[in-house]
Amino acid sequence: MKGRNKMRHSLKLFRLFTIFIFVFHASGTNYNTIASERVRWKLQISLGGTENHVNQLIDKIKIISEGKIKFRLYKVNSLVSGLALHTAIGEGQIEAGFTIPGYFASKIPAVHFFSGVPFVPRYLEHYAWMQHGGGQQLKDRIYGEHGLISLECGVEPPESGGWFNERHEKVEDLRGIKMRIFGLGGKVLKKFGVSQTILAPFDIVPSVKKGVIDATEIFTPHWDHWLGLQKIFKYYYFPSWHQPYTVHELVINKQKWDGLGKAGRLIIMNSCNTLILEMLGKSNALQPQAMRNIKQEGVKFVRWRDSELKKLRQAWYEVVEEESAKDPLFAEVYKSYKSFRDQYAIWGDRAYLK
Repeated sequence: MKGRNKMRHSLKLFRLFTIFIFVFHASGTNYNTIASERVRWKLQISLGGTENHVNQLIDKIKIISEGKIKFRLYKVNSLVSGLALHTAIGEGQIEAGFTIPGYFASKIPAVHFFSGVPFVPRYLEHYAWMQHGGGQQLKDRIYGEHGLISLECGVEPPESGGWFNERHEKVEDLRGIKMRIFGLGGKVLKKFGVSQTILAPFDIVPSVKKGVIDATEIFTPHWDHWLGLQKIFKYYYFPSWHQPYTVHELVINKQKWDGLGKAGRLIIMNSCNTLILEMLGKSNALQPQAMRNIKQEGVKFVRWRDSELKKLRQAWYEVVEEESAKDPLFAEVYKSYKSFRDQYAIWGDRAYLK
């Protein structure tokens, strides 16, 4: 009996050992499949000044993937123009790009809502809409129809309300001004007689000197100071009613993304999520010193009165209704955005200090 029990015990151990070996090798096969995934993609940026952020992202992805996923960085306009970047990626000319939805909005106005639009909420509310209120599903559908996927991959704090060489007490005083202003904020100012112009950052100073434009908005104080706008303007307006934050996105060709393994996709997504937090922290920390530097060079800070912000807000409501009436997709995205904001207000309007 002892011999039989010993044999049975040995057989059980053998079976357990066999199962362990099978599971171990099966796990090893999956691991090797993930580890052997080799990605070499071109990535172009559309905005000067984002190189450091993108290099940080590329390095993070490379390290976490143990060198299996690598991006080669191309500067602004080096392969295609910034406004053509989304199309080039969708067509497979380039695998990826670091850009903003506002550039794609020149083709599809509705995607403005996936970045900053006039009188938007705090970024946290935007993020809640995107992740839990239907925003990301809309974005996936719209971008997917053009052969793209987009990951939010960075956030900039508020831009200024504009640079001027004359002090304006009322928004009606802006009539006749030629202003470089991006996005839907320009449509709002058109209602007050402003002539909207789109210029690249490095074209602003020469354009002011030549009289092509009279005023501008562009970035945060840190970048505005770096561009030297304090040397050619006297008044710096706040708050940022037209662009309370700017969302950066990592855009990838959808076929390339779908062909990537789950581990590879997770590495890229988590790296973008980390960059969002890092950019929010660093960018906000840089602004106070930039403001001090700008003030020391003689620029005067001006805040639009509440009465003038009320006029701008009303003009924004008019713009969004006009755009919705002529563009069903714009209307669909705005409806989702507004519905979420209306529901969120029961919390947001009470929870935070004004």
